[in-house]
Amino acid sequence: DPTCGSGGMLLEAYAAVKNAGKDPRTLNLFGQERNLNTWAICQMNLFLHDIEDADIQRGDTLRDPKHLVGDAAKAVRTFDRVIANPPFSLKEWGHSIWFTGDPFARDTYGCPPKSYGDLAFVQHMLASMKENGKLAVVVPHGVLFRAGKEGEIRKGFLDADLVDAVIGLAPNLFYGAGIPAAILLLNKSKPTHKKGNV
Repeated sequence: DPTCGSGGMLLEAYAAVKNAGKDPRTLNLFGQERNLNTWAICQMNLFLHDIEDADIQRGDTLRDPKHLVGDAAKAVRTFDRVIANPPFSLKEWGHSIWFTGDPFARDTYGCPPKSYGDLAFVQHMLASMKENGKLAVVVPHGVLFRAGKEGEIRKGFLDADLVDAVIGLAPNLFYGAGIPAAILLLNKSKPTHKKGNV
């Protein structure tokens, strides 16, 4: 979870594996959180749930991703599953860095507009997926219909056949955000019967 906040989604993933009768200790959990206090709460939250080996880094995911690989550490680490509920329509997200070409090559489908960082988070998550990876991300409805650069990025997702499903959610589900949201499900290796469809 590249925007893990207090760790709620990571804990739910852990609980889902446990509830399915599997051993949740086989999970390797990774997260990143920009806010110092929230990062500390996440560490404590996981510890209080007996998860002591999660790798939760502190820093700005879009400007300074912490889970990196390679000799020069210029590529983001990839994962089987990526989940997040990033901040909606973030204004100060790092456009000035991405506009000249993201140094971690996460801008495959383009640079999002300066005033909306939603698709920067989604592209970071795509870059963080293994070739058979899947992701689920909560986004504001605007991501589904805003034109301009965001429209171009969406078209890129569709042309690459990455969009598995879009689940519309009702308004007022999230604290502090009364706008309606959606869950965007992306899959790098759709099964044959799902190819070419959303």
